[in-house]
Amino acid sequence: MKIFKTVMSVLILGMALYTPSTYISANTTVNDTDRIYSIVVDRFLNADTSTDESVPEDENPELRFGGDFTGIEQNLEYIRDMGFTAIHLSPVFAFAPDDYLGYDVESYEEIDAGLGGAEGLESLVEAAHDMGLEVIVDVPAVSIDGAGAADELNVNSIYGDYIDDKDLAMLDLTDADVQSEYQEAISNFVDEFNIDGLSMMIAQDGVDAGEVLPGGVKTYGFATTEGLSAEGFDHIADETMRQTLAEAYATVNREIPEIPESEHMLLADHWFSERFTSHAVEENMFPGTRVKQLVTYLYSHAGPISMLYGTEVALNGETIPDIHPQMDLWTDQEVVEYIEHISNVYNDHKNAFTGDLETLHQSDGHYITRYHTNDVDFILNVNDTSETNGVNLNLDDVDEGKVLSGMLIGDMIRATAPGEYIAVLDREETELYAIVEESGFNNGYVIASVIIFGGFALFIFLAGRKNKKYRESQNK
Repeated sequence: MKIFKTVMSVLILGMALYTPSTYISANTTVNDTDRIYSIVVDRFLNADTSTDESVPEDENPELRFGGDFTGIEQNLEYIRDMGFTAIHLSPVFAFAPDDYLGYDVESYEEIDAGLGGAEGLESLVEAAHDMGLEVIVDVPAVSIDGAGAADELNVNSIYGDYIDDKDLAMLDLTDADVQSEYQEAISNFVDEFNIDGLSMMIAQDGVDAGEVLPGGVKTYGFATTEGLSAEGFDHIADETMRQTLAEAYATVNREIPEIPESEHMLLADHWFSERFTSHAVEENMFPGTRVKQLVTYLYSHAGPISMLYGTEVALNGETIPDIHPQMDLWTDQEVVEYIEHISNVYNDHKNAFTGDLETLHQSDGHYITRYHTNDVDFILNVNDTSETNGVNLNLDDVDEGKVLSGMLIGDMIRATAPGEYIAVLDREETELYAIVEESGFNNGYVIASVIIFGGFALFIFLAGRKNKKYRESQNK
């Protein structure tokens, strides 16, 4: 026992002397960046069959599946562990029995009973808040009685076909009377259910969120066509950027768009667009790898991002209702675990989002950018090509002795000359480096190695010696 204690003390001392070259941010003052998980409530999980109003016995993708607020509430931890900070719900107002998405609104004063009613929504919001998640609800601007309808809409074909199929009349949100009435209804909803944010799939030009949505909550506008004009939203998801991002990550060797300013909202799909997976399938690429690359790019953005439910398990579809399949919570979790990993890394290094971006390299499929901060600078290396690539980085302002310490994969790059680094990355991989002082392979490391291995050898020697003496005493 004395031998064991002595050797363990030596080993612990050696481990204490070893200081690996990794960087953990000490900055806890940076505000959380919105990471939004968008959910079609009816398609997520049917956890309470008592609310199955209008659910047919034989499954029909055009009709309701029975998903409810309870199903989401039971899986909040799953969502949070992937690093999301908010859940984004499809419309929750009472809607027609033959609708599942929630845009065929029948009353703005009631919560849909098939989703769980007011009680179910209250429970979900409370549980989400207890877990540190915000709740964003999509609010459709639909005329229930046909009055105050817009004459012209500006929507994509998927959105337009849905509107025509449900024979919906979309409200004219540029009309002052309509604005006032709609804003009051949404304000009452927000106050009653303690909602944190509102989203809108913008259906016409000239919408001003400040005139139609209440204050005091975050607002997100989704444009489904290029060139749509809207204002007053805290963040707008631009259709051109969405398409560019989805097509860029559909396959390899395509130019990766530069990460935009923080006020821009990034996403690759939503509930009125084709699924991101459909792009990868069309290119005969493995969806899992494509999703990993895409999500790493999204999490590298300082502003809000949105991911449609099931992207992590490669749900596919190009038109309604195929875009909105039943969520699969029981499939292979490889991509889910990867998202959990990268979200933890970015959560530990939030100060990367406090500075300016500088593009260091841009070619088809290979994008390198630097995050300049007041503390530690970071470099994002995206190799979305079909082969291993190396790039010479000239970082003249980096002090001698610093290394590029990888945090997603674990690479470490030392300077080949003062301020010069060669960043090599395998195909279809992304790495985030912190530019830090090298502290791993120093004298402390050498000493620690000697102590650890020497201590182990000493343990074997002393144990063998004691055992030999014991055998000799037994033979006498």
